[in-house]
Amino acid sequence: MKTMLYHKLITLSISRIVQVRKLHNDVTHFLTRKRKYKDNSNYLHTKNDKITEIPAPLFKYLNDMNPIFREKVIKNYLSRNTNRVDPYLINDNVSNEFSTLIKDDLLENMCYVIELNPGYGLLTRRLLEAGVSFMHLYESHDAFYQELQSLKAIFPNRVKITKVNLLKISKMLNLDKSSSASHTPNMDLCELYNNVPRREWEDKSCMQIIGTVTKPLFIRHLLLSVIFQTGFMMHGRAIFYLAVSPSIWNIFRCCNKGNLVPQVICKILFNITMFGTLDRKGFLPWQQISKLKTSKSESEDYNQLLFVVKLEPNPNLLSLFGGREHLIYFWHFVRHYLYKPSLAIIPTLERVIPGFGERLLKKDYNIFTQFGELNIDQIIDLYMEFRSCPEFNESSFLPSGNDIRRIYDPYMGPE
Repeated sequence: MKTMLYHKLITLSISRIVQVRKLHNDVTHFLTRKRKYKDNSNYLHTKNDKITEIPAPLFKYLNDMNPIFREKVIKNYLSRNTNRVDPYLINDNVSNEFSTLIKDDLLENMCYVIELNPGYGLLTRRLLEAGVSFMHLYESHDAFYQELQSLKAIFPNRVKITKVNLLKISKMLNLDKSSSASHTPNMDLCELYNNVPRREWEDKSCMQIIGTVTKPLFIRHLLLSVIFQTGFMMHGRAIFYLAVSPSIWNIFRCCNKGNLVPQVICKILFNITMFGTLDRKGFLPWQQISKLKTSKSESEDYNQLLFVVKLEPNPNLLSLFGGREHLIYFWHFVRHYLYKPSLAIIPTLERVIPGFGERLLKKDYNIFTQFGELNIDQIIDLYMEFRSCPEFNESSFLPSGNDIRRIYDPYMGPE
């Protein structure tokens, strides 16, 4: 009995010690955190010294807004619903600049206009006022719905709101090589396209899509959409009017020599037009400023800009490569051999088709010529020469290309 009581006392003592240590650690962490924020002028302090999560520069920026709208922005910003969402507009002047940059081009061809994640609808309103007849808004966050619903009252029968985040459309496709169940087309995605007109690839665009994109993963999906005619391209060519981050703009203008694949594919798949720039501060959430590698000619504020671009899929793409199948093989060729620009062309392709190097020597290649030395036209010509070899159909290249094709087969309609 004494032994049991002794053990209980020991256990109780240990428990108390643990609790006291935990309390001590919590208090130390709180005091350290509070001291850190007090000494940091980048954070806002209220009258009762309560620490908020709004940086002081942002609070100062918001002061120029209508007080009622500012309260709404701050409330939503501090909520977990909108603090980590994709960028959304909060500045009416910036939204007006965005609209001014794209409206003339957009008004020339409107058949099914979509805005991705419109947020409070500031750009939506400007475009409707500019003459866009009808807009389909795809917004997944409830915090913005009150403002968007008010647009439906101001512009009757010109606005439709759907609760979905199409910036995550690649996840909706459920492309998973390890699961046979994932090879069934996503019916929710198909239903979103019910009213989108079907058009041949060479015809006018079937959709015009507007949004703000700061994640390269979405651009990767656009490339795959064009190559496999899936996702946004299921019913034909979709034109994009996007405000993109500097890192994405650098892909489009081919300033990164380290990875040629996305740059080459972008140049070939899209006709790219840059309309102008926007102040990144007009969008929430504010980005963490990173030191981007910029040239001497670029200003220090380069990473505070968003670049407004038009991405129009090349209408001659399929005829250039002789159909969708060969476009897929070309994409596989580029991703397979240009991932390392310093690779020597002849030794690399000789391993796939023995004797192919002799044909290249006759076209002024030499044993040291690297993939990174070729321009866009030369890369296309190299693939065409590679494809024209009699041994192409028996080479190891085709099986690896067909493995990629099978993943996307369920989403591809007839050519």
